[in-house]
Amino acid sequence: MPLFFFPLYYQLLQAYHPSSYTPSTPIISVNETTPTPKPNVLGLKTIVPSYIPPIGGDGNIIDLVLLGDSMIDTLSKDICQQSFQKYFPFTKFNILKYGYGSTNIESALKRLTETTSYLGQNNPSILSQNADIILIESFAYNNFGNSQAGIDRQSQALQKLTSTIKKESPHTKILLASTIAPNSVTFGNGIKDVHFSAFQKIEKTNTIKLYLQNLVNFANKNNFALADTFHPSLFGQNGSELLISSTDHLHPSPLGSELFCDTVAKSILDNQLIN
Repeated sequence: MPLFFFPLYYQLLQAYHPSSYTPSTPIISVNETTPTPKPNVLGLKTIVPSYIPPIGGDGNIIDLVLLGDSMIDTLSKDICQQSFQKYFPFTKFNILKYGYGSTNIESALKRLTETTSYLGQNNPSILSQNADIILIESFAYNNFGNSQAGIDRQSQALQKLTSTIKKESPHTKILLASTIAPNSVTFGNGIKDVHFSAFQKIEKTNTIKLYLQNLVNFANKNNFALADTFHPSLFGQNGSELLISSTDHLHPSPLGSELFCDTVAKSILDNQLIN
């Protein structure tokens, strides 16, 4: 089987701009310490193993739920399938997207336990899908504002979501995920009837990054598998323009979607979420 390397353009991004995040003008601080990166985190020397053993045999199907806001809703299933094929060539993934635009993380609990509607389509409860893996994205782009109380609400919602999954579907594996970082210079450019000032862009993107970081902190503190796209997507303290849509300067570009899906696939492999 051929050797799979982490895509060259990601390696170049990492080599030229080491990924790290320290808010330049923080309004609040999150009372968590960013953990020391593990040796096999995404970066210049990261390589997918030359041999990937068959997981569950040829034709094995894994049901994967993606739970989030528009960062999940706009994600291409085709791009994700290509990423999963690279890491799991003997496994098929059935991707169930539960990304509802303009929703916060507290609304996600209803999606777990009840039939919900989005864009005119009724969707059964996530727990009724009996999924193998449920991915919970940060909802950082639909946050509760730049305050410690808001950060605490995100943490409390994550606790409720993960506890409910553990109780109601103990066989289901949980994967937490942070999406790409925003860019404070171009944030929201191109969105109809939206005109943020330079100050508003800085304020909003700093807040988003605090919530992305808080999800990373929560995952590590509570020993959850983590797909961290936030840090690899940073150019210094800003999200890379290559990874952000050139249309709305908010959602991931095709390359940003690929980075997210590659990160998810690699985390599933590294954390052995498929038996």
